[in-house]
Amino acid sequence: MRLRHLLAASLLAWSATAAQSTPDTLIVSTDWLSRHLSDKSVVVLHVVHDSMEYHMGHIPGARELSYESFTTSRDSNGTELPSIEVLRTLLEGRGVSNGSRVVIYIGMTGMAPMASRAFLTLDYLGLPKISILNGGFAKWRAEGRPVSTEKASVVAGHLTPKPRVVTVDASWVTAHTGRSGYAFIDTRTTPEYLGTGERGGLRSDGHIAGARQLEWQQLFANADSAVFLEPAAIAKLYADRSAPGDTLVTYCLVGYRASMTYFGARVAGLPVRLYDGSYQDWARRKLPVTKGASP
Repeated sequence: MRLRHLLAASLLAWSATAAQSTPDTLIVSTDWLSRHLSDKSVVVLHVVHDSMEYHMGHIPGARELSYESFTTSRDSNGTELPSIEVLRTLLEGRGVSNGSRVVIYIGMTGMAPMASRAFLTLDYLGLPKISILNGGFAKWRAEGRPVSTEKASVVAGHLTPKPRVVTVDASWVTAHTGRSGYAFIDTRTTPEYLGTGERGGLRSDGHIAGARQLEWQQLFANADSAVFLEPAAIAKLYADRSAPGDTLVTYCLVGYRASMTYFGARVAGLPVRLYDGSYQDWARRKLPVTKGASP
């Protein structure tokens, strides 16, 4: 009984430490954005699949950023980071500079990983002040806040990328699977994880050995409206699937859904990498997988 209490206390302390180390700027509220919308340093990016969505209504001053503009195909993998130069040109064209405070949001409910994939991209470039808007455009609009249909007037920014290591490849994953100090997070559906389902026409035979499942929707109080859990609750999701001090490695099918569990780990103040290419790449290489749930 005493051991159980000690373990529980350790878990709570670990979660509290993670929450305290969370940069409180990673998730911003609609109230915060409303107060800072006119700040010259704030750049708001509306991530879309279809330009029509942006033109039908967006947060005043927000700049359109298509999902396809910051993803590319490479080595038969469909969701990869473009070159630094391509990304620099793209973001400077949206007014992003070295000192910008960038706030990312999505307009369509259920598409939250588009925002987290944009976050991953800016994190890769080394921008120090990046946030996702809690609740996205749906919450902004539901609160009766102003909406614009006018394209934002943009002054080009000046960005000096300072690339960070945010992704890993199959060889890195192979070298670190089963090693102490690393925890793999599988951000796929239960049938994909167990090896009984498929996604995008690719049948799943299981998961990377030792990986624990965490679907991206679990990070939200209400996934349909993209409202996040409190940071302490997010930290507990990772504490339940890793040990203190572990570096987390998230993956899904292509690196879309896993960008949200990457973001969640960043919110929890944890070291994290994303396996870009993810299960699509792993299966193409015919690397080993495990069926059923990991213990």
